[in-house]
Amino acid sequence: MVSVRHIALRCEDVETTRRFYEDVIGMQFIDYRRGGPALDMSDGYLNLTLLPHDGQRLPVIEGEEYVHFGFIVDDLQDTWHRVRAWGAEAPKTVKGRNEISSDEPPTVAFKAYDPDGNVLDITSDQNEWRM
Repeated sequence: MVSVRHIALRCEDVETTRRFYEDVIGMQFIDYRRGGPALDMSDGYLNLTLLPHDGQRLPVIEGEEYVHFGFIVDDLQDTWHRVRAWGAEAPKTVKGRNEISSDEPPTVAFKAYDPDGNVLDITSDQNEWRM
């Protein structure tokens, strides 16, 4: 059996992206990598390394991205409110591709962009992704 344990993201501003994944998504900051400013975060199962990137990135359009990744959260509405308070764009729900209202939290799942434009699927459905 194989297990995914690590994902690395290139970030325009590592500290801003850290705060997003820590304060909004709920991941834990572990430590800076040797020589910094790269750093490690974790959800207890997966290591997420944030690496600095000074280059120009092309904008990512949800539905056209090469890679996106998902999070299962305990409280979808609370996470929705944190995403909105952060100012992160949440373009569409995951299921049905319905436009979502910024006034009402989604009931099943939603998509959001992180500070670097990566697309996230966020759900509270423990069975969303087969294991």
